[in-house]
Amino acid sequence: MGDHITRRARMVSEQIAARGVRDTDVLDAMRSVPRHLFVPSEFESRAYMDSPLSIGYGQTISQPYMVALMTELLQVNVRSRVLEVGAGSGYQTAVLAELAGEVYAIERLAQLEERARRALGVLHYNNVRMAIGDGTRGWLERAPFDGILVAAAADKAPPPLLEQLAEGGRMVIPLGAAGREQTLTVFAREGAKITRQASVECRFVPLLSGEDVVAGGPAARERRAAPDTDANGEQEGDAVKCVRARVYGRVQRVYYRASARAEGERLGLNGWVRNCADGSVELQMQGREQAVDAMLDWCSVGPPAAEVQRVEVDAVDPDDTLAGFGVRQ
Repeated sequence: MGDHITRRARMVSEQIAARGVRDTDVLDAMRSVPRHLFVPSEFESRAYMDSPLSIGYGQTISQPYMVALMTELLQVNVRSRVLEVGAGSGYQTAVLAELAGEVYAIERLAQLEERARRALGVLHYNNVRMAIGDGTRGWLERAPFDGILVAAAADKAPPPLLEQLAEGGRMVIPLGAAGREQTLTVFAREGAKITRQASVECRFVPLLSGEDVVAGGPAARERRAAPDTDANGEQEGDAVKCVRARVYGRVQRVYYRASARAEGERLGLNGWVRNCADGSVELQMQGREQAVDAMLDWCSVGPPAAEVQRVEVDAVDPDDTLAGFGVRQ
């Protein structure tokens, strides 16, 4: 543990403060958040290097300097309500949670949302709410926002995000084509006027929207980042839940069954998955409520080649004969 603290302190002094980030609250937040908890275990030794790292699914955790710079440009404090678009690993979310009063984070991929929410829960960030959805639409139910941070590059600022900025609010977003140099850009609302100012060159993964995400909007599955507790102090989600789900869309011959089995095993669920004659995929799953909910989130996205249109879910009685998670013919 002491080694991680030392490496974080060196990261802040040599990679961030030395490159011009001056906000003391931002520097303190960067010293506080354990970045190694947000990267895959095989990259833990590289967690405090000044470089982005892969987190799977074609996504990355941003380099520490870029996280600090974007946070400084956002200019938030304990009175701020902040929207993050593209939560990814959850690291930037945690840094924002150290500074802002409320953080609302949207992630497109259910697998990453579950992983980020688990890491944020371990660190007890009670001021974070997460959701799966199309971040380009913003989070209208929670608007307006004092700060909006977009961790993916777009050709232009999505209009719904600009509309959801509060008076005096700021949005930080990389602008430019995917795979090329982009420009970190700050938008600020002053009454009916929105100003724009360019910052530094950068490179981010592309911001996806519309047909690239499951329909329903971000608030459809809003959840706390930190584990909820009941009156006895026990975590919610310990109760057994059993459901049967039917997934429609382009879900056969895209490794949906094999991927579902792997995800079910990872979450410790019992159940099965099978193809249906009408082209859909059917699953039965049971286990901890939190794990079943995470699996349903995964089902709404599926493996990379899948195109999920909808998921129908029904509660069923537990099946004591189920053991492990398998593929049925």
